[in-house]
Amino acid sequence: MKRMEMRVETLFQTKGSRIVDADLSGDELIVLVDEEMPIVYWNDRTLRLPFHLSSLFIRLLDSKTFLVVDVTLEETSVNAWVINEQGNVIHAFHAGNAIGSVAVNDTGIWIGYVDEGVFGEGISTEALVCFSRTGKVLRRYHSDFLRPPTIVDCELLQADRTGVWLCPSIWYDLIHIDVTGQLNKYKTPKLLHDSSALTIQGQVSYFVKDGMMYRWPFGERKRPHVVAECSGIARGLGERETFHFIRIGDDEVCGIQIVDE
Repeated sequence: MKRMEMRVETLFQTKGSRIVDADLSGDELIVLVDEEMPIVYWNDRTLRLPFHLSSLFIRLLDSKTFLVVDVTLEETSVNAWVINEQGNVIHAFHAGNAIGSVAVNDTGIWIGYVDEGVFGEGISTEALVCFSRTGKVLRRYHSDFLRPPTIVDCELLQADRTGVWLCPSIWYDLIHIDVTGQLNKYKTPKLLHDSSALTIQGQVSYFVKDGMMYRWPFGERKRPHVVAECSGIARGLGERETFHFIRIGDDEVCGIQIVDE
């Protein structure tokens, strides 16, 4: 069994205001701080957003644009915005209700929904949808994929180059969906059920659950084992990133890297 080490690096700190969400892509870090009006810190930029909503996701799209999505449970005309480096909204659209996860790649903007949306109305009933940056629906999980496993929520979601990985509750299959329509699934060990974060590195997965990080080589169908303790709220990052997870606290953002000792 490989010996692994978890390295944690503080990337951003603030005082007197609460961090809502953050994202990391390459050397680009973006942080959304909840003040009277939301403020975005993006490398050397400070941008004040022209709206204040309930609970926001922020994701980097590229070096010049980022995405803000509101989790809203109510019918609103717009709850997703693509914003440029000057802070101008260049695209806005409705991304569905009861949003539980957001991931982006070159394919598009992937939105996963919690059970209130899946059992609700509108596009959220698809459980997982891929949108273009202008808000066009590109792929719908229930309608466009052949015999997909049932999803009642989609909160663990990570994008790769061509699609997404997800591990929904109830049956807990680890699922990879390619934008071309190909779907692969792996039976997740019971030990990893109800995990709070997930990242995939090749044929190895890392799960965070109850303050512990687990390594599961699903490609070799081996058993999961503990890598290290992992406190706080973490989210898995893409396969090509330096850090494997981003950890977001009320006043700091950290990168988590898993390395061989």
